Amino acid sequence: MNQILVIGFLGKDPQTASTNNGTPVLKFSVATNKYWTDANDERHERAQWHQIVAFGPGFSRLAERLKSGSQVFVQGELQTREYERTIQVPSGKKFIEHKIKQLVVEIKADTIRVLDRSPKAESGHAETQGENTEDIPH
Repeated sequence: MNQILVIGFLGKDPQTASTNNGTPVLKFSVATNKYWTDANDERHERAQWHQIVAFGPGFSRLAERLKSGSQVFVQGELQTREYERTIQVPSGKKFIEHKIKQLVVEIKADTIRVLDRSPKAESGHAETQGENTEDIPH
C-alpha cells in the first residue's frame, strides 16, 4: 500500500498549470517540522519539505484558497520520477554542456484539505478530492 498523510504549511503560493492534454495541475510545497531534545537537553527543530502535485479542475479551484503559510492536510501516494536535463558550465571562453539526471520525489494528492479558518467556509475548512488519472508530464 502506498499512502502518505501530511499536515503542514505552504512555503509559497501554489502554481497552476496543465498537462499536454489540458488536465489542470496544482503544485505546491508543504513544510512539516520535527522537534526533539538531545542528550544535553537542547531542543532542536528540523523542517522537511514535501512537493505536492494534484490533477483535476477541483484542485485548480482550490488554488484560490491556498496561500503561502496556509495550513493543509494532504493525502495521496508517494511517487518518484526521473528526467534528464542539460546544463552549461563555463570553461574558459566557452561553455561545456553536461547532462544531469534529476530525481523528483513528490506526493500525488488524492485529498487536500485547507485547515485555515476562513469566513468563506462555515466548517473552517475546504476539501477537494481528485482522480488519479495520469502522471506528471515530463
